[in-house]
Amino acid sequence: MKKITGFIAGALALLMLYACDNSIDKVFDDQTLVEFNDAILRTNATGRTYSITPISNTTAVSTVTAQLNLVGRQRSTALTVRVLPDPAATTAAASSYTLANGGNVVIPADSSFGVLRMTVARATSTTAPMTNVVLVIDSTSTDFKPSQNYKRLGYSFRQ
Repeated sequence: MKKITGFIAGALALLMLYACDNSIDKVFDDQTLVEFNDAILRTNATGRTYSITPISNTTAVSTVTAQLNLVGRQRSTALTVRVLPDPAATTAAASSYTLANGGNVVIPADSSFGVLRMTVARATSTTAPMTNVVLVIDSTSTDFKPSQNYKRLGYSFRQ
């Protein structure tokens, strides 16, 4: 019994010693990642790896904004991130929406985020079919990489 008590006391002492170790902080200095803020905050659509947010465009033109986050150290120069519609997942006609600045989002120097604006045309009728636009962060840049889990963001609206 004394051996078991001693063993448990020794194990607890080791656990308390490891609990006091503060050298496990993860710092994002290795690579620069970019992600959609809404992708983090919203639940993924059923059967998809991204969320789909409905846009009301039955009575007027709608404008939505999507924030892009810089994950890692802030940069001393501006970073331009290109956002494109995903051709495999987008069902909306290209004429029914417009990405501001051609989809180029600028994350200013010494900042952690930039904003993308998308304008959606007014629906042809209140019973027009629903379509989707799935935006994806371009992965061809050498300055950053898109965050694999949060690089897509979807919107649905009437065309």
